[in-house]
Amino acid sequence: MAAPAPMRGRIPLVAYALLSVVWLSWGLSYPVMRIALDHIDPWGSRCVVMLLAGVFLLGQARLFGRSLRVPRDHWRDLVVTAVVNMSVFQIGMTYGVLLLSPGRTALLIYTMPIWTAILATLFLKERPAPHHMAALGLGVLGIAILMSQDLSQLANAPAGAALTLMAAFAFGLGTILLKRRIWRVDVGVLAGWQLLVGVVPLVVIWLLTDYSTDWGAIPARGWFAVAFLAFISNAAAYLAWFRVVAALPATVSGIGTLAVPVIGLGSSAAVVGEAVGWHELAALACIGSALVITLMPRRRLRRD
Repeated sequence: MAAPAPMRGRIPLVAYALLSVVWLSWGLSYPVMRIALDHIDPWGSRCVVMLLAGVFLLGQARLFGRSLRVPRDHWRDLVVTAVVNMSVFQIGMTYGVLLLSPGRTALLIYTMPIWTAILATLFLKERPAPHHMAALGLGVLGIAILMSQDLSQLANAPAGAALTLMAAFAFGLGTILLKRRIWRVDVGVLAGWQLLVGVVPLVVIWLLTDYSTDWGAIPARGWFAVAFLAFISNAAAYLAWFRVVAALPATVSGIGTLAVPVIGLGSSAAVVGEAVGWHELAALACIGSALVITLMPRRRLRRD
């Protein structure tokens, strides 16, 4: 997976398709995660989901004849990226859902484009175009509108809010780390190994906690949630996301994820009954405008 120079002009059609996979996979994951946590302890659910997803990605890569070998000079960066992109992110996000709510966690997580834009400027020397900055401003405004109705809830769960913001920063930093180097490995193999390396700290924490789950008592609804999180929200989503990061500038890919909290909030309303009102509609207008500005093809001026 190479890290090409920031792309100018039109966004490839495949990038739209991959972003759509990311939007749906991650957006729907928030209420599904809430369902999983109703039946499985937070550390157990994360460990099982990440292990299943990592094994699945490496298994399908091997099935299609791809080598699972990672070049020796890749391992240090792979481990660092896995800890940031998988371990820290998953820990913060899971506790956000547990201590806050699935929809509100999605809002705080997707302050990620702010961190990505700042870090891309510092470390990748990307210079966001004016329309990207306008889109980022609209996206931030939309998130702010959604969060404005939940200030008391955030104040009552400061640990959940802090851990979710930590996850958002880790998500942005992980995007930059992925983008900084050229990966001479299949993207599915890279995602699979990152999931398996990233789950190790979570397994250690799980073994040190007092959480326990009666695995035999988990209903079909709980196992369905685990399967969705493993094969859709992790395996398919990370496979698509790593390709998006390789294809687009970091700032653009970060802004492109702003659709996720809208889907997350809407699906949380449908599945677990979170309220939707004028705040959500106003935020949808802001975030929708941000996505249009960022992702719609832009005409080039012709010079005679």
